[in-house]
Amino acid sequence: MIQKFRWRFITISVCSLLIVLLVSIGGLVGISFYHNHNEANRVMTALVKNDGTLNPNASKQIDGGVPNRFINGKPNPESAYQYRYFRVVINKKQVILTNQPKNFTWSQSKINSQVKSILASGKKDGRIRFNNNVYSYHCYRSQTGQQAIIFLNISLIYAHSWSLLRLGIILGLCSLIFFALILIGLSKKAIKPIIETYHKQQQFITNAGHELKTPLTIISANTEMQEMTGQASEWTESTKEQTKRLTQLIDHLIAIARTGETGELTLSPVDLSGIVQKAGTSFKPVMEKQGLQFITNVQPNLTVLAEEKSLTELINIFLDNAQKYCDPKGQVQIDLAPSKLSNSAVLKISNTYQAGKGQNFNQFFDRFYRADESHNQKRQGFGIGLSMAQELVHAFRGKIKVDYREPMIIFTIVLKLAK
Repeated sequence: MIQKFRWRFITISVCSLLIVLLVSIGGLVGISFYHNHNEANRVMTALVKNDGTLNPNASKQIDGGVPNRFINGKPNPESAYQYRYFRVVINKKQVILTNQPKNFTWSQSKINSQVKSILASGKKDGRIRFNNNVYSYHCYRSQTGQQAIIFLNISLIYAHSWSLLRLGIILGLCSLIFFALILIGLSKKAIKPIIETYHKQQQFITNAGHELKTPLTIISANTEMQEMTGQASEWTESTKEQTKRLTQLIDHLIAIARTGETGELTLSPVDLSGIVQKAGTSFKPVMEKQGLQFITNVQPNLTVLAEEKSLTELINIFLDNAQKYCDPKGQVQIDLAPSKLSNSAVLKISNTYQAGKGQNFNQFFDRFYRADESHNQKRQGFGIGLSMAQELVHAFRGKIKVDYREPMIIFTIVLKLAK
């Protein structure tokens, strides 16, 4: 349990840092892309207004206002020269290239093909890809009334944002790994007081349990001596019964203390079918004596990874719980079969329980919880059996849940099959 707590602490801490990094780096990259998008739109607008040209005099048209000045600082008139763009004019179905940038690699045939495709699409704005570059285009009427298209290389505009994204991913991953390594190294020291307190609690329960058993044994022996000397009465019978119940409580508490740490159990292949059959056989007379219908459907030869003694205790806990809380003249049923979805064995123990409607079944696994708040003596129990069963299932690396299908309450245990 301590190791689970430690790794849960590490996982939550790393996930918290991951969220912070996603928000901070993601926000920074998102703002950068948003800024570049606005910049591309402003540059294209300035190009259209200046009929396909861009110069320092047009810098005010791509300024972007106060937000842009806050991010990029004071505008630089020569920033107009950093963009690559060109314009084509369609004159009598001839495509004329103007404002051609230096080292321009587009051939006339490529330009003609792209212009033809754009005109056929009927779109005024859009994007095309050429030689690993993305160009944004805008169709408009020039100042002379001719149909023209402006092409702007936006790959260069977005290059900084993509670099920022890659750098953010690298730094984020490195930060997460570095933080996780530090946390793994220091987590033992951080939870050391909790570990010491937990072990002291386990040791106290075990020691106190053994100490309490001695006077209980003496009380039980003295009571039996009274009965042997002819002093038997309802009081001596009550004393024996309460002594027995207190002994059972101590045994349960010691068992919980011993199984609280998962690492204490060594898992090995165990015949689950045989254990369930044997436990069902031992409980059958008790069920019949109480007038309960007892049904078993157990598929043979199912072997799971568990610890035999603890697994037997687990089955006994559920069968004891079923016979205690089953309605009068009701039904208790055991079903064991392999899972159809995974390499697991599914054990279901159910009983008639009319009082289960509307109850919060998640609380059934809480220690000392009892659905019967009156603590009816006809249903003796301390509310720790199911809690202990849950810890055992988790120790076997299995799953446990409780469902209610009127009038039956069903406990389902899923354990991994041994290979």
